[in-house]
Amino acid sequence: MSKVASNVSFTDEQVCYTFPARLRSGGVFSPAERLGVPPLDDFFTGTVQLLNIQILMIVILSNLLHFFLHRLGIISFTSQCLAGVILGPTILAKYDYYRDHIFPQKSQDALVVTANMGYSMFMFLTGVKMDFGMLLRSGRKVMILGIATVLLPYMIGLGFQFTRIEAAPGLLERMQIIGSTAIQSMTTFPVVSHLMTELKLTNTELGRLALSTSLISGIVAASLELGATIITQIRGVLNAGLTLGSALFAAFVLRPIMVWVIGQTPEGQKVHPACVPLLFAVAVVYEIFFDAMNQSPAMGPFVLGLAVPPGPPLGSAVVQSMETVTTSVFFPLFVVTAVMRGDLASFFWEFDNKGYYGSSLVMATVTKFLVCLFLSLPWMPRRDSVVLSLIMCSKGVYELSVYTFHRDTTSINEGYFSLNVVAIFINTVIIPILIKHLYDPSRKYAGYQSRNLFSLKPRTELRVLPCIYKPDHIISAINLLDLTCPTQDNPLGVYALHLVELVGRATPVFVSHQKQKPVSDSCSIDVILAFNQYERRTATTTTVGTFTSISHHRFMSDDICTLALDKEVSLLLLPFHVKWGADGRVECADNSFRIVNSKVLERAPCSVGIFFDRGSFVSRQTTSDGDDQPDHFYSVCVIYMGGGDDHEALCFAMRAAREPSLRLTILHLVPSDDDDDDMSVSRRRNARMASERLYDEVVLKEAMKGISGLANVRYEEHAVEDGPQTALLVREIANEHDLFVVGRRHGLDSKQTMGLTEWSEFPELGVVGDLLASPDLETKTSVLVVQQQKQVKK
Repeated sequence: MSKVASNVSFTDEQVCYTFPARLRSGGVFSPAERLGVPPLDDFFTGTVQLLNIQILMIVILSNLLHFFLHRLGIISFTSQCLAGVILGPTILAKYDYYRDHIFPQKSQDALVVTANMGYSMFMFLTGVKMDFGMLLRSGRKVMILGIATVLLPYMIGLGFQFTRIEAAPGLLERMQIIGSTAIQSMTTFPVVSHLMTELKLTNTELGRLALSTSLISGIVAASLELGATIITQIRGVLNAGLTLGSALFAAFVLRPIMVWVIGQTPEGQKVHPACVPLLFAVAVVYEIFFDAMNQSPAMGPFVLGLAVPPGPPLGSAVVQSMETVTTSVFFPLFVVTAVMRGDLASFFWEFDNKGYYGSSLVMATVTKFLVCLFLSLPWMPRRDSVVLSLIMCSKGVYELSVYTFHRDTTSINEGYFSLNVVAIFINTVIIPILIKHLYDPSRKYAGYQSRNLFSLKPRTELRVLPCIYKPDHIISAINLLDLTCPTQDNPLGVYALHLVELVGRATPVFVSHQKQKPVSDSCSIDVILAFNQYERRTATTTTVGTFTSISHHRFMSDDICTLALDKEVSLLLLPFHVKWGADGRVECADNSFRIVNSKVLERAPCSVGIFFDRGSFVSRQTTSDGDDQPDHFYSVCVIYMGGGDDHEALCFAMRAAREPSLRLTILHLVPSDDDDDDMSVSRRRNARMASERLYDEVVLKEAMKGISGLANVRYEEHAVEDGPQTALLVREIANEHDLFVVGRRHGLDSKQTMGLTEWSEFPELGVVGDLLASPDLETKTSVLVVQQQKQVKK
């Protein structure tokens, strides 16, 4: 006889077991071994058959519910919770035949063990897919937000409980309320990661901000949990110390080993087949160890997963081999069996103090929402701040696992468990629907932080992402990088991305060439060698990383923007889709790359530069050879009319002015005075234009002040009446300079460009850039067109 807590009943029952257990029955149509037992009933006595039927019912029902509910904005986790409600004592388990034959007491061991293994696999995969480096890249605002959204709701929630402590009848109830306040104050990374994956927000600016914040909140919550372990357990210090030691062992011993394995793997190839099973075995060891330390067993595989380098080849191999069966079978199995533990219907009329418990949950959630909203509003748009606050209030599988663990260990009673399951269910219904309603997916890469040249602080690394479509673009990109004039105080970070069209294969590939051995037959070998040589030449001031993306043209813009977002670059460099020959005439044009450029201009999370080289702009190293007095001076001209894009172009030119072998001309085009024109516009528009013009003058003066001591800088000012006069001026000076740096000025109306927009052949270059790219213009000059980062309006 064994006393076992039921999955589908509140009460403990005496259950008889037969040893050894029958793993398999004789089948439906075989004679029953015991007289008087129907063959179908005998079939259900086999452990294997019963487990298969239970898994089949859970998977089919949860997927069937989600097939209908996802149209309403319901995520899969909510559908799985609803499946648990249907299969549990709330509905079907009230019937004797179902309770005795389909989900009997004796079958719970095999089912629960399988479900818990699935949850551990899910936590392991969540850790593998997470880039722990985002914690190091988190800004001060994100750090404050992540810490405050845990500590402030917890302290306010505790204060609220103490004001109503007389409403809790006993010590157990008070401890449950305190524990619930702590859980409601937490925001865990696995829950947010799962929600972002469901809503397809993982690779968005908002999604990454939510993931970074939840990671910091999770670390704070884990620290509080370790502190509680030290205080409440007899050997708490030893348990906490060993737990922390296992995490450090994974980070500083196991991770370097995995990095070494990746380094020994040839580029483009998979890791050794034994690596994934071995890693899974280590995850099982970590699960056993955390369980022995009286911690949540699933946190062991999660900690190990954090140590696995994300992406190819090791991280992607683990995800590909385990993700499908984990997310489709084992994860729903855990969620459904966890919800089946409680009778949610009886909670409403059998559970006392519903108002006190419910008000505590609502108080903690509302406080967390308001804290996050208050802290994020100053630097985020109002709607996005609301969405972020909703994400930080989301609950899911982690909270469900915690309540299940305490329910199974009788730390909380059945009514309290049911209350929290209902609260999680309501949370997962409301929050995803609100997020889908409030979030605009067209602003996928919209930036909340300034990532551009104009806002870059002194003595800060400039991060640039040059994109390479064809081998001809390599030299031009390196020439532009030379113009940034990196120093040890102002270093340069280069992340070169080679984009290759996907042909002859179905799966896109993204390769980081820093992690794996380069192979001689790699499609990116020219790019790798060229940028490695550039890094050796500028070793003290520049760091270089090379990447290859093999995908369809329609997805290339996503690869570019995602890498720019991940590396937090300030400037994207895109080659123009038109190629000129040595004689300055157009040789060919690739419209597929033109579409890629246009998409990047619309979505980029940083500033963007489109460049084309007609052959006149030669790298300074090829002629000066490091001499103090070079034989040839390069002539660069920046055309300035005002506006954010021109500010960005001016900042790039100011960096280039530090090169002694360069002659910089700042050509300031100002509108000629015209009283009639001023009278024709409204006073409000006239005042706005005057204010913008004044700000443009201030920016120009500050720039000139910064380079006032340089003898290689010349300033010219020309007054123009309209667009045609500007076009004539550009044609006159087209052959006087090797490189023009201009702002795109898209959507800006001014007297200097009036009448030229209608004749623009290449809108992605702006009005002035289009003039310089005209096939009718007989020149060999090269052009860089700059667009400043499009930041969301607050």
